[in-house]
Amino acid sequence: MPPIAELSIPAHEPPLLWMLASIPDDPNALGESDSTLYSAPRSLRILIVEDEILIAIDMRDLLEESGHVVVGIADSADHAVAIAVRERPDLILMDIVLVGPRDGIDAALDLRERLDVPSLFITAHPNLPMRERAEAARPLGFLVKPLDEGTLRRVLARL
Repeated sequence: MPPIAELSIPAHEPPLLWMLASIPDDPNALGESDSTLYSAPRSLRILIVEDEILIAIDMRDLLEESGHVVVGIADSADHAVAIAVRERPDLILMDIVLVGPRDGIDAALDLRERLDVPSLFITAHPNLPMRERAEAARPLGFLVKPLDEGTLRRVLARL
């Protein structure tokens, strides 16, 4: 697969990982349960942007168990930008609804422009206007809460 920066998805098609994340599990596949220990093919430096601390901690634990490095956890757009500028992550897991006046889409747009860091949006309330607005940040995709650990692992393995 080409490096993240080289992925080019036509605007009329859903982002690549939206499609990959929606591929159903193969019930006949061996060893692909959520409880199976998983090691990423390559370690990513990931920033988690999530205003619900318990969800953020669960994501951090899952990512670290999978061999990735969590460079920080932010609960607001401004906090996310500050951490990303300092840590230069490979990827941002970006919740859309955050504390403060700016949302995750604002942060993703800012970070894509400033650092060309891609986001993978996570939301509990996907809707078309939100998705259309989020597309300007050229996200890798969208995942819907509650987050399925197996799906997140499969998506990150494809990067």
